[in-house]
Amino acid sequence: MKKITLKISAFLLLSLFALQVQAQFPNVWTVNGTYKIGTYNVTPQLFMTINPSTLAVEWQAELPGNDPTQVWTIKDHRTPASGGLMEIWATIPGVGNFTMTTSSDMSSHPTYVMSVRAGDPMSVTSGDYSGLDQFQRRRTNGFSGPGNNALFFRTTAGTNSRFGAVPSAAGTAVQFDGGAIDPLEFFLLAPLSTEAFDASSIFIANPVRNELSVKGLTANINKVTIHSLLGQEVFSKKLNGESSLSLDISSLKSGMYIVDFIAENGSLTKKIVKQ
Repeated sequence: MKKITLKISAFLLLSLFALQVQAQFPNVWTVNGTYKIGTYNVTPQLFMTINPSTLAVEWQAELPGNDPTQVWTIKDHRTPASGGLMEIWATIPGVGNFTMTTSSDMSSHPTYVMSVRAGDPMSVTSGDYSGLDQFQRRRTNGFSGPGNNALFFRTTAGTNSRFGAVPSAAGTAVQFDGGAIDPLEFFLLAPLSTEAFDASSIFIANPVRNELSVKGLTANINKVTIHSLLGQEVFSKKLNGESSLSLDISSLKSGMYIVDFIAENGSLTKKIVKQ
């Protein structure tokens, strides 16, 4: 009887501990959506913020409203090197998208200082981390979910860089390193659309000369970009429900290019040959 009582007591104690750990992290990543990313258990609380002058990502006090420099889209990476990886980017009205990446070189691995670059996350192939924009959602020790309260960062130099550098004051750079895994708070502002991304109707003429003709676009595709094989964005156009496009690409040199059709919840990548 005493053994049974001890087992029940131990079970209740473990259950209570699990509930306490869960209650400690009420703001976690749960779905693809727009979020504010804040420090955990830091007073005053600070938030990941784009410095418009330097494009550095810094810790700053929360700005009034949903300031676009503090609002991040966090979703499954459009073409991840492996499963479970995320892309993080902000949209600045009238300017465009800015993808979270690093301002450090690979020699500093696993320590990286975060920044943003103009444009969308890179489309890559399996095993390719050269885009420097693939984050992995994780959990701190003792937190079993649901959801995620930690971030790792993957590069060609390794996959073990993680957020673990708690800022001491506003203005501190956001840094990932190889130390302890520290929690973050993810404040969900709005989930992304769950409408299925259907690219089966899209037809793109190929090869092309001076005009790229596209037919069969669906209403949820909001942007088309063209990149060189080196990853440089050479063309970008926002869409607003168009079903067909005729794009002037006469300024592009002859060669192969990557065309991305981007929606909230997916993307389609096509290769074209410019003659």
